[in-house]
Amino acid sequence: MACLTRLTDTLAKKLRQLWADRGAVAAVELALAMPMLVLLFLGSAEMANLLSVHYRAAQMASTVTDAVARYQSITGADIASLFAASSHVMGSDDFAQKGYVILSSVTTAAAKNTAKVSWQCSGGGSRSRASGLGEVGETVSLPGGLTIDANDNVVVAEVYYQYVPVFDMLPIGEEIYKTAVFRPRLGALTSAAGC
Repeated sequence: MACLTRLTDTLAKKLRQLWADRGAVAAVELALAMPMLVLLFLGSAEMANLLSVHYRAAQMASTVTDAVARYQSITGADIASLFAASSHVMGSDDFAQKGYVILSSVTTAAAKNTAKVSWQCSGGGSRSRASGLGEVGETVSLPGGLTIDANDNVVVAEVYYQYVPVFDMLPIGEEIYKTAVFRPRLGALTSAAGC
């Protein structure tokens, strides 16, 4: 019995020493906090990347529309060369697989004052989408509630891009859609041969 008492006293003493020992508290706290810190870091990096892609898609829509608006007259070949440069404008090597650009000219007639799509060209990527504006000949509403005067026209670019997260464990993949509207500078772009 004395042996059992001595054993329980020794065990109790060792447990009290272990409980009072603070030598590994920092390591335990780090082990408990590390999963949250890693998740916070990965989430922040992913959100920064997503915001960057949104910005680049908006810049691409603006750049392509601005380039088209500088033409006096435009052909399908001119637009095809702009689409070929789309992935460089976007700054993404995968735009050909994950992106798509639609260019439209929207005009209004003198008598009716309703905006209609005059022509439409699409390309720049293989991820085909329907225009958010509508098809050629349809009455449309311009992005942002924009209205145009009678006998006027604007060029509208729509950029679609399927965003895939860098870290697959985060469920934030989405299709990005950006538009830009410019008025032609040198003439009315109411037709585009080859589109």
